[in-house]
Amino acid sequence: MSYYEFAFEGPVERLGIGKTKILYYCVIMLPDEMTETLPFERFPRLRVIGEVAECPVRGAWQPVGDGRKYFILSAKFLKDAGLSVGSWTEMRFNIDDQDHVDVPNELERIIEKREDIKQIWDTLSPGKKRFHCYAIDSGKTEKTRAKRVASVIRQLEEIGAA
Repeated sequence: MSYYEFAFEGPVERLGIGKTKILYYCVIMLPDEMTETLPFERFPRLRVIGEVAECPVRGAWQPVGDGRKYFILSAKFLKDAGLSVGSWTEMRFNIDDQDHVDVPNELERIIEKREDIKQIWDTLSPGKKRFHCYAIDSGKTEKTRAKRVASVIRQLEEIGAA
């Protein structure tokens, strides 16, 4: 018996998304037969936790206009997992807490210290929280991350002042 409820094999693909400006992502596509068994009607961007090529992943299945679903694999993840476009791999996953947010340590320390910021943070939707966290996490240097943390704190303070 596997720890993961869902599993499949598929290739890493390059997928272009957008109508006027196309953005390209490396993804793994969810097999059509699995799409029908998962609760996409309730959660259009179903959040999952699992592994690809035995490396941990956490994210959401994203919809393509034609009904297919894809899971983004970052360049860093592909490098760490030893994968590239065209590689066949296995993805295993469970349905995750749909409200889960990975908060960067730098931001979490401030939220824990400042009750005013914590109260505002707690009113944000999981999607808005993930938006702010992604902005911080995508910073490549400590200096950039610190600037982005300060920016998020300023934005939260502005919400509190409104």
